Amino acid sequence: MKRGVVIVAGCVLLLAAAGCGSSSSSSSGGTTTEESGGGGGGQKTIAGVRANDHGTKAVEDNGKTEVELDDFYFKPTVLEGKPGQTVTLELKNEGQTEHTFTIDSQNVEQDLGPGEEAEVDVTIPKSGVVSFYCKFHKSSGMAGALAVTGQEGGTGGMTTDSTTTNEGNGY
Repeated sequence: MKRGVVIVAGCVLLLAAAGCGSSSSSSSGGTTTEESGGGGGGQKTIAGVRANDHGTKAVEDNGKTEVELDDFYFKPTVLEGKPGQTVTLELKNEGQTEHTFTIDSQNVEQDLGPGEEAEVDVTIPKSGVVSFYCKFHKSSGMAGALAVTGQEGGTGGMTTDSTTTNEGNGY
């Protein structure tokens, strides 16, 4: 009887591990893409930091621009505006854990618990990009950037030569 329970438990664990999803990987011309079941963004390097990519948005000229903090990304990941423009960001933590919105060079650090909202004023750089991140989850790709709209090269200092798609991994 005891042996039968161990065998059944082992089979259940094996099936659970096999059901976690498959993964495929391809590489072409300096771009790496990894895919698995589910939906979500990918990863890209922004201002030298790996970030879970959830899009780019132009900041509002008048009023506030909403930024979603979730487990473990910012949406949008890149905010574009005019050089030197001051912007009010409306931060909303839609995740299940505490997050921060941190910009070292602008002395901005706003902590938000799950479900909390806050506002911060930030400045679009005169050129290049300024990175922001969550101090708790930066190593998990929770980062983004403020960039100048229409900057030469079209990337505002972001590199797209290394994009990884991690779909279905909570991103």
